[in-house]
Amino acid sequence: MRKLYAIVCLALLSNAYKAQESLPYYQQYLLDGEFLFNPAQYGKTDYVQLNANYQQQFSKFSESPNVQSIGMNANIFDRVGAGISVFRDSNGPISAGGITAGASYFIPLSSEGERKDQFSFGTSVNFYNMNFDYSKINTEDGYDPLLQGQESNIFMVYANFGLAATYRNWFGGVSVNDIALSNDESIVNNYEPSPIKFFLNFGKNIRFGDNIALTPSVLINLNTNSTRMMDLNLMATFSNEINSFSAGLSYRSVQNRFDNQQLQIAPVVKVKFNKFMIGATYNIGLSDIQQYGGDSFMIGIGYEFDNFINHRGFRY
Repeated sequence: MRKLYAIVCLALLSNAYKAQESLPYYQQYLLDGEFLFNPAQYGKTDYVQLNANYQQQFSKFSESPNVQSIGMNANIFDRVGAGISVFRDSNGPISAGGITAGASYFIPLSSEGERKDQFSFGTSVNFYNMNFDYSKINTEDGYDPLLQGQESNIFMVYANFGLAATYRNWFGGVSVNDIALSNDESIVNNYEPSPIKFFLNFGKNIRFGDNIALTPSVLINLNTNSTRMMDLNLMATFSNEINSFSAGLSYRSVQNRFDNQQLQIAPVVKVKFNKFMIGATYNIGLSDIQQYGGDSFMIGIGYEFDNFINHRGFRY
């Protein structure tokens, strides 16, 4: 098993330079980071929303993969929203980062106010750069021609599109991410863009009185490499007029043309004190690789500022 694990890791490192991935998704969307993957979520509330996340994976590794992201979005004019985010992804010899910026437009679906029922669409552009440090690869044969790379940097530009809606406590969205705008042929200079990703999510807030809600939801991540990753989530929320406490579970599985795997189950906790949010997840791995690599965790924080950009507010 150890030999197989080493082979798999080496294969991943060898192929990662040929098929880059922009911001990896974990449970950011459960910690108020939906706009990181769907530009239709920019400006979905009347606040200026700040969100930051830190994810560490395979905790037993000395240089375990970790991802940091920070973003801000707001309603900036009438029904128009906008957002910007940056991220950094470090994984052994591979380091990557990107800046994403975009805009959205909202259409009210009812006259009730409070923006509970609305439809939106949006788009964004991601400027992505990846670096591969060959000096960090330790092998028995240091002169292996497969590990003697020449180019160490890759720059890509991607486009993203999204739709989202909320209506009578139902919510859902569709987004298409990582559409290559540069180097968009199958293989250019011995590398290819990451596969186009399709995110689909839906769920419902089931309310029990004024202070308790149960939220089942599903998120499906498809891509053009015929891989399907699915999250099944269940969150319970206890709230009053200004504060709330949420706790639940997220279960993730993956399937491709060759196999299917149970990846992880993650307890999720999120607390809101007035306009401040702090949340965390602990990813308990269910696959064989976890006994060697260890589990992972994510911490998220956020704050909702009064809208200093659009003082007139959302136009119904």
